[in-house]
Order: sequence, then structure tokens, then C-alpha cells
Amino acid sequence: MGFEENGMIYVSQSSIVGQTFHWHDELELLLVVEGSLDLKVGYEWFRLKAGDIMLINSDEIHSMKETNEKNVVICVYIDCNASYEKYPDFYEIVALWPYSEAFHKLNQRKHVIMEHVNRLAVLIDQNADRERIARQFDSFLKSLIYCYRVDITDLNGAAFQVTDEKMDIIYRTIKYLYSNYDHKVNLQDVSEQEYLSMFYLSHKFKDITGYSFRDWLNFVRVEKAEKLLLNTSSPITEIAYQCGFSDVRYFNKHFMKWYKISPNKYRKLFRESCEMYDDTERFEEPVPMADIIHKIESIVPEIKADADTENEIVIDLNTRKVAERLDPSWKEKLWCGGSNIIGYRKMKQIEEAQKDIEFMAIIADELFSAGTQQTEDPSMPQLHSVLNFLLDIFAKVYLIVGCSKDDQYEIDAAEESLRNFFKFYPRGRAAQMEFKIDMADNERETKEKIKEFTALLDSLNIRHKQYEHYKRPVDKRGNVETDYISNMIDGEIRMDWLYSKNGFKNNLYYFYFFLSKMGEAVVVKEESYVITRKEDDFQILFHNGGTKFKYPQQTEYKLILKNFRGSYKSVHYAWNSQRDDISSVIKNPNVIRYLSDSEYEMVDQASLPMISVDYIDEDQLKDKAFALELPPAAADMQLTLLIKV
Repeated sequence: MGFEENGMIYVSQSSIVGQTFHWHDELELLLVVEGSLDLKVGYEWFRLKAGDIMLINSDEIHSMKETNEKNVVICVYIDCNASYEKYPDFYEIVALWPYSEAFHKLNQRKHVIMEHVNRLAVLIDQNADRERIARQFDSFLKSLIYCYRVDITDLNGAAFQVTDEKMDIIYRTIKYLYSNYDHKVNLQDVSEQEYLSMFYLSHKFKDITGYSFRDWLNFVRVEKAEKLLLNTSSPITEIAYQCGFSDVRYFNKHFMKWYKISPNKYRKLFRESCEMYDDTERFEEPVPMADIIHKIESIVPEIKADADTENEIVIDLNTRKVAERLDPSWKEKLWCGGSNIIGYRKMKQIEEAQKDIEFMAIIADELFSAGTQQTEDPSMPQLHSVLNFLLDIFAKVYLIVGCSKDDQYEIDAAEESLRNFFKFYPRGRAAQMEFKIDMADNERETKEKIKEFTALLDSLNIRHKQYEHYKRPVDKRGNVETDYISNMIDGEIRMDWLYSKNGFKNNLYYFYFFLSKMGEAVVVKEESYVITRKEDDFQILFHNGGTKFKYPQQTEYKLILKNFRGSYKSVHYAWNSQRDDISSVIKNPNVIRYLSDSEYEMVDQASLPMISVDYIDEDQLKDKAFALELPPAAADMQLTLLIKV
């Protein structure tokens, strides 16, 4: 199939003359670029017109038949080994949907899918190296799988559902049916393997697939029987038994249910069709890849405008211009709730975030609340020890306490904690503290209590401010209608945004990690990247605008450095959530709570940005300009540092 060169994908152009009837190991994406054709896949028929696409699963019988219009079809063959290596459930993901529904979903997102096909074709035409093709191939697979997502699950970040626990159960169940269809199969066997009740598995399977467990099993058996009907002359009875049916009448009933025709008549029609279209099938001839690219762009013209594969970014190393200033005060706005401070691993997370991102201050909320104070966990440190820990690693610690007429617990706990704290630790630490007092009401009792508390703070030389209904930070990650970077550094940064619910660093953690290495002087600011300067050093940050872009552009950048003098160290970081997050290490999220400290550390270390370092010396250059090829901006984020040495 022409996979020899890249081992992943093969793109060809052909015309259908007469009718073809076949199946193959590869997945096949069809794009009709001229005319129309009739496609039968599974038990469904479609009329594909110019501009329509359809994905055919591997080992799926399909027939293509010419109409009265001359047709031209682009076929994208996807190697199963390459796709299953990246996404082991790819077959089941595609098999989950009837083709009629998949057709609608695929064509809704045709522009995105064909953009990836077009980019792959360009890379193949350019004889690009395998690594570049592999990166684009991965984006192409993601664009397909996105169309098959189940809407009841989360489509942010891990939009492909392969790590979702419920979907994993369904995929394993479907895989089990395809592997055991020719044996006696019952729901109890599968539910015992999954350690689930039959009732739960039955309902989840029906809710997600739309079919009962038994209906799906019989469909798999009928589908397997179809190949034997077309490819052998075995008696119908023998085929029924080979495919797991206990009775030929049962087989006939279910074949009729799906194909609306008896097995015997189906075989007869196939043979008559083969005789009618003898030696007429797909007509394929060598077509230059440039012509295929032109055909794709003619069907989806928007692609041509986005098809640039390389942009140049020019930096004058002598420049002192400043477009704007990147406000560094966000490093003083790390907000953390009480439940995310107390505890060994929570405190370790805070320490790591301060070390990696270099936060200068922390805002500790609800540290003195009843929920935090009344924990029964014996491993929890004393509150004054937690306070000392925060003061050890941050230059400034802001402490929020609430007070109302009916609830003065927090302010009482804060008062007692401060008295105890200064019995053990020097009074000089008071200069690092500042209290934010949240007044829930203006009642006399509230004012008196706050006056009493502020008198204590004044005696200890601790700063304080009063607020009426102090506003806690709200999630701003989805609000990227304006400048993404400005949006993300405006206001507090919640500690729980930086870690997944399983306790591991996430995309946002590394966004702030990269941002912490930027200079304050902004030289260039574009939609997807920003360039800053810090003295003689330059920093280039590529980002995908948070969740604004579901499929980051594969544009490649060439960095042109003008007036290059002296020597520079080049450090390049790349973070790709699909490659670097913990789902590539931990397949079952339930195991996380059983990790030992050493295992936790190892998993955490496995989820790190990729880094590469180079050295550039002007003596190696013939002129005063230097070109630095950057990897395609397909990762969620990339950061390049040019450091004068």
C-alpha cells in the first residue's frame, strides 16, 4: 500500500469504474473531489458527492460503485500498527458509531481533518523526515478521533476519551466481543472480568453505544459472517456455526435485521455484481503529490490560505524597542485554599511550584477555617508549623480570615495560632505577613471582633486590610477571547489550577513555568507567540491560546537572528499534553492513591517538558545573521531561550 517510506500513511488518487467490493487491514479515509459515487460500508449505503469524506474502519467490507458522473477520489490509507501504537482503542473508537452517524460527524469537521491530510501530503511531497511526518500523523489521528467523541464525556484537553474510565470499559467490552464472537459469550463473563455488576455494565453499554450487549454481539457475528459469505463457498449453516450462532434460523434472523436481506440472497447479489462488473474496479494511476494537494485545496479552499508550512521570525539582537511591558506582579498572586495547603503532598506541591515558577508570595485562604483545623489526620502538621513552612519559602504570605456575627471561628483560630507561633519563632517574621480580613456583615459584634483582632496584629507589627465580601478567584482558563497571556496573569492564580485532580502537574503548571522565564520587555506579541528581552537575552514563547484552539497549527518557524555577535546558548523546551501527561505512564487512574512516595516521584519526573540545548558562536558564521529552525508548533507550548554567554 506504499507505507514503506514512512510506515504510517499513504495517499493516492483514483477513479471508480464499475464497482469494487473488498476489505483490507488499513483504515481508509475517502475524499470525493470530483463527481459522485455510491459507497456501501457495513450494512449501509451512501451517495458521496464532491467534498464528502468517510472513514472506513480496518477489516470492514466496503463497496464503491460508479454513478452517472465521472468521479475522482483521494484515498488516505492509515497503517493500523501505527495508529494502534498511539491509540490502542482506535478500532473500537471508530466501531462505536454507526456509519450514518459517523458520516455526519466527520463532515461537520471536514475542514480540520482535510487540513491535516493536506499538511501530511505536503510533508510527503517534500520528502520530510519521519519524525515530522509522525508529529503531523498524530495530529491527523486526533482530528479523526475527536469526531467520534462521546458527548457525555469531557472534551477539554484529553478530547479523545481513551483515558476516560467509562469509555475504557466500553472499548474493552467491544474488543472482547470481536475476539470471542465465535464462542459462547455472556454478559456475566465480561462483568466479572471488569469487576462490575451485570446491571451496571449492561446499562452503561446501552447508554453509550445505543445498543444492548446482546445486540452488539449478534452484529459482530453477522459482520464476520458477511466476509465468509463473500469470500468462501461454505454452506450457510456452517458459516452460522463458525460465527457463534447456535442455530441457522437465528443467524438468518439477525442478518435480515441488519442487512434487510437473507444471507443466501446477499451472497447471490454479490456474485451477480462481480460478474456484471468483471475486471472493472478502482482505476488508479500514479499522480504527483502536488496534484493531489491541489485537488484537496480545490475542495476545501480555506486550507490554501492556512497552508504555509514555515514562517520566519526576525529578531534584531541590537534592538532596544519595547512594545509593552509584561507585568511580573502575577508571581505575587498564588492563591491556595486551606484544603490545598495542609498535608505532606500538598505542601510539597507548593514548594515545587515556588521553586519552578519562582512565586514571590502566596495568598493562603481558609487556613484557619473549621474544616482545616478540625482534621483527624494524625499526619497533619501543627498550624504554626505550616505557617512557618510558608514563610520559609515565600517572601510574603497573605492570610485571609473571615468574620461574621454568627461565625467568628476563623478569627479566633487565627488569634490563637499567632500567639502560639511567636512562642516558637522570631518576631521578625511578622514583617513577612499580611492579613486580609473578610467582613461578611456590618454587625456590631463583627466590628468589635475585628477591632480586637487588628489590635493584636498591630501589637505584632503585622500589616492588615479589611474587605467587604472578599472576592475569591474564579476560573478564567476558558476566557480567552482577548489576549491569552494578559488574561492568565490578571488576578490570582489558584494552586489547584496547576495540578490535575490526581495531583500531577498539568498544562497550566508548565505555562506558568515557561512564563516565569520570560523577560519584562515585550519585543513582539502575536496571537500564538510572544518575544521578550531581559538585558542581552531573548525569550520566545509559543502557546496555543489555552483551550481556544483545539488543534494547534503545525506551522514551522525559522528564527532569524540579525546582528549576531558573541556567543549564545540556545535552550528549547517543548510541552505536549498528549505525549507528556501522566496518562502515558498510568493507564488506570485508580492506582494513583496506592502509589508509594518513590513511585509518585518517578511518575512526576516522567511528566516533564522535553529540553534541548545548543551553543551558537559568531566565529562559526559567515555573516551576521543566524537561522535557527524550530520544531513545528504542534506541542501545547514551546519556549526558546537565547542566553548570552
